[in-house]
Amino acid sequence: MRSLLKLSLSLPFIWGLAFANIPNIEDQTSALNTIASNTAVSNPPTAAPLTEEQTKIAAIIQPWMKQAGIPGVVVETYANGTPNAYYFGYTGRDKTTLVNENTLFEVGSITKVFTSLLLAQEVLKRNMNLNDPSGEYIPELEQNKQTPFDRITLRHLATHTGSLPYDEPSTIKTPSQALRYYSQWHSPFRAGQNWAYSNVGMGLLGYALENETHQPLDQLYRQNILLPLGMAPIGTQVPAEYQTYRAKGYNRNGDFMPPREQWVFPAAGALKASGKDMQKFLSACLCVPGTPRFIEDAMRLTQTPFASTGDTQQGLAWVVIPLERSGDTWILPKSKSSIGPTPAVQLNSLSTRFNPRAVIEKTGTIDGFRSYIGIIPIDQSGVVLLANRYPPRGDITRIGHKLLLAVN
Repeated sequence: MRSLLKLSLSLPFIWGLAFANIPNIEDQTSALNTIASNTAVSNPPTAAPLTEEQTKIAAIIQPWMKQAGIPGVVVETYANGTPNAYYFGYTGRDKTTLVNENTLFEVGSITKVFTSLLLAQEVLKRNMNLNDPSGEYIPELEQNKQTPFDRITLRHLATHTGSLPYDEPSTIKTPSQALRYYSQWHSPFRAGQNWAYSNVGMGLLGYALENETHQPLDQLYRQNILLPLGMAPIGTQVPAEYQTYRAKGYNRNGDFMPPREQWVFPAAGALKASGKDMQKFLSACLCVPGTPRFIEDAMRLTQTPFASTGDTQQGLAWVVIPLERSGDTWILPKSKSSIGPTPAVQLNSLSTRFNPRAVIEKTGTIDGFRSYIGIIPIDQSGVVLLANRYPPRGDITRIGHKLLLAVN
């Protein structure tokens, strides 16, 4: 059982699953509030120096928070068979509440990983096929036979290769309006020919899942992912009892962004989660012992590359970046932030194989929040990064890669 201890010490210590307040003499806004560790110690608690991982992570996060003006950050790590958690700063700029394991962040487009995991589960149950035309599951899109949804497959939706736009027009406010609009929509490219990041494609995939299962999306997340992994049943709508845990998000200018409550395409970015729960999801992404088999099999399918854009590959929501070693160190690529379009090659059945020697990652952006999740399966290591302000473009992946190297 995890114990929650609030202590005022000039030095941190690790005691079972204890937490320690650690003041930062340079900048209190980026202080390392707490450390969670699975290191078991039978002796009474004593002051101890920071571990190598703790030192590295603090050295990465604290200067970044100060430079980018980020009020609060969560870092969850898994390495050497051990999960660890680090909580920095505050839930808002008023500095009244410290970030902790229960603080809720918007995870943005990491939602797409959850949505694709639902798709993979349906595929493995033979209820859906990746090569099925998406129009088969969303009949509203086929009212006009000239629309391309008899050629845009579920695989295209999940890999951003359906040539769909990045977002819906601002005039669209409801799902019914979206379906009416896209029933008349014409693609500028042939499906599968280009990679272009699309919230619309993943949002339509959410509609397809709801239609196939006859269940609302939140129920699918809770029943098939959140509850089996022991995560809080929050999903896309925060229940009243969890509202007090919500962090406040801030845009590039530092302005408060009110939470978005109405979504046209919730499957693309509406999930909320705490650091504690994202640690459980991170472990499932690595398929650590104890992961339910139906989630493990589906997770590996989502992490399998189905399209290539040159030096990177696209899984079901995940970006897959093959790695090379230099001695004992992985060589990580420079961060990219393109949303396309860029030429894509659909991988055949001989090429679509899970590659453990890769960084498999996903970023998220929404209404004043940024997020990152990345794993290196061959090393059984991974990180989650949650921040409640929009930092400079490209920062979230760059910092995520630094954290991955720090835990390896």
